[in-house]
Amino acid sequence: MRPAFAILLILLFGAVNAASWWWCNRPVPVELSYAEPFPSVSFAPFRRGQSPLTRDYPSALQVESDFKSLVGVSKGVRTYTSQEGLEIVPGLGRKYGIEVTHSAWLGVKLENNEREVAGLIRSAGEYPDVIRRVIVGNEVLLRNDLSPQQLIGYIRRVKAAVKQPVSYADVWAYWLKHPEVAAEVDYLTVHILPYWEDEPIAVEHAAEHIVMVYRMMQQAFPGKPILIGEAGWPTAGRSRGPAVASMENGARFVRTLAKLSKENGFDYNVVEAFDQPWKAKLEGTVGANWGVIDAERRVKFAMSGPVEASARWPMHAAAALLMGSFGALVYLRRPERYSPLAMVLVAGLAQLLASLAVWQGANAFEISYDLPGDVWAMARVSLHAILAAAILKAAGEGFRLGCGAAHSRWAERLVPLYGLMAVVASAIIFFNGRYRDIPNVEFLAPCLGVAAFALARMLVFREAPGQAFAVGRLFAGKQGGGFGPAKAMTIGLLASAVAAPLSDAMALAKGDDFIKMHPKLSDQLPLLAHALIENRELLVWSAMLLVMAVPFWMEWRRKAPQASV
Repeated sequence: MRPAFAILLILLFGAVNAASWWWCNRPVPVELSYAEPFPSVSFAPFRRGQSPLTRDYPSALQVESDFKSLVGVSKGVRTYTSQEGLEIVPGLGRKYGIEVTHSAWLGVKLENNEREVAGLIRSAGEYPDVIRRVIVGNEVLLRNDLSPQQLIGYIRRVKAAVKQPVSYADVWAYWLKHPEVAAEVDYLTVHILPYWEDEPIAVEHAAEHIVMVYRMMQQAFPGKPILIGEAGWPTAGRSRGPAVASMENGARFVRTLAKLSKENGFDYNVVEAFDQPWKAKLEGTVGANWGVIDAERRVKFAMSGPVEASARWPMHAAAALLMGSFGALVYLRRPERYSPLAMVLVAGLAQLLASLAVWQGANAFEISYDLPGDVWAMARVSLHAILAAAILKAAGEGFRLGCGAAHSRWAERLVPLYGLMAVVASAIIFFNGRYRDIPNVEFLAPCLGVAAFALARMLVFREAPGQAFAVGRLFAGKQGGGFGPAKAMTIGLLASAVAAPLSDAMALAKGDDFIKMHPKLSDQLPLLAHALIENRELLVWSAMLLVMAVPFWMEWRRKAPQASV
């Protein structure tokens, strides 16, 4: 009967595993729909491995291929540079019937600014039928690359040389800070990005925020036409307070923006057409995932109907199911060696650990955007897989009848290593976390896998929690062991768990716009307190840190054996 029971368990837990992948990745209904082309999308056709930082630009064929793919998707495009291979964009606009809002990129390098301005003026004169308006500089004041007076000098030069309306582009707060710049332009190009606000806005409230900012700009600069130059939502990356980066929220925002703009007569540009892998160097995962089309040129979501978080989930589910079933078979091929309870636990752990490893592996490569990133992803995936395999091996060998606890040298070393890495990652997020990914998925096995194994030990060996969880005993074999810095690691992980939700509150407290909008401390404190609980992703990370602290805490509390006299 035991062989049949083992097969039944493998099939049962495999079915649960597959159902879990389906449940977590099932299409999410998004009620809004909008089927018309966008008025404009940001066009920067960089591909994986290409970057303006390394001066590796798309080829002319790639630029044209991407531009052509926007026919029927958008009526216009907005560029950010008149150079870097985008000199051909106005000609492509004439060829494919797409209007162009052309731009000059300005920065600290004055000689490059000269080339940009000259290129913009030349294209505007050559393609007046295609280039309907121009933009001189993008977020120059925000980055503090130029003074307002220097920027105004460039704006005046372009205005004197072209017939098209001339603008400058920046976030709304910097227009309000520098009204002298607004006086120089023909229209305002205003960036409204609820995700990036000092007080991040949930996607459900993005529409009210856009209308509020637009009306505020109208009141501040009456009579000036307004272009919402950037509005979008990231489909992957870290959460900022209530602003959650996800495929569902990306689709919801873009559909809301389209409907809202049509109802209110807003002119807008979606940021952006294609994901920009190179931006991960500057802004982490979230920076690379603002496109409505991904880096492999696949449309992420339709403008109507449900949204699927990941089109690749069936492949990941199959990999997890096969790996988990194989892992269970390795140890349960001799079912007579196990009690029925041990068989259940080994089969369940095999599927759990396989799913955790596949989930982490898929995520690691999805947030890798170049060859060095692939190498780093492979290193992380290997460590995670080794720990998962070591945990399963410790269970498969230790839970056999009459065997007792099994020794695992790899797990014995990797669990403290992951504890240290969790403390370091938390410190980085706490002190400089705006663009840092929250590493929940990177610590699945050292958190959930280790905890599940410790709970299984309690059941199989009938151990008290202090004995089953103590890190020095978890993988040390029958003789037991110890871990000297258990106290320091416990304190570090507990402090990190407390600090994690504080990071968003600290970032909010330092925001210029937050301070300006809420100058009184009595107004700030309730908002800062609320910020502690708004970011669910950080709260999950905090909970994971607490779970990872338990083995070290139990080791710290465990009494050292008394020396015999």
